[in-house]
Amino acid sequence: MGFKDILEKIGEKSRQKREMLNQMSEQLRLQRLAEERQMSSNERELRKFQREDREELIKEQLNKMRKRRQRDIQFGHNPLSIPNITNHVDWEVLRNKNLFSNGKMTINEGDGNVLKNNPKLMHNNRRLFRV
Repeated sequence: MGFKDILEKIGEKSRQKREMLNQMSEQLRLQRLAEERQMSSNERELRKFQREDREELIKEQLNKMRKRRQRDIQFGHNPLSIPNITNHVDWEVLRNKNLFSNGKMTINEGDGNVLKNNPKLMHNNRRLFRV
């Protein structure tokens, strides 16, 4: 079974579906036509006005729902209450005081400067910073 056969089967299935839909819509149209012919002209006119009123109500309700949804999209969310990195965090690092806020590179108060207290840094014959 080749690619061409698969495409033909898919095309055949879609053709069958289209034919069935066309037959069903034709049957519904004929049924509606037969029902309308059995009604009097006044009854047909009344149904027409009822259909128009119903469509008008549907349109009004749909517009209300669209406006409500649009209002919810525009104003329904509060960006301040959304969990983010500053106010709803699970990381311990962000809950602690800033370790480097005093301008020194210290980790603990008693340790002093990170660069001073590491003997391996100064005696490896390398520069710490490239200039």
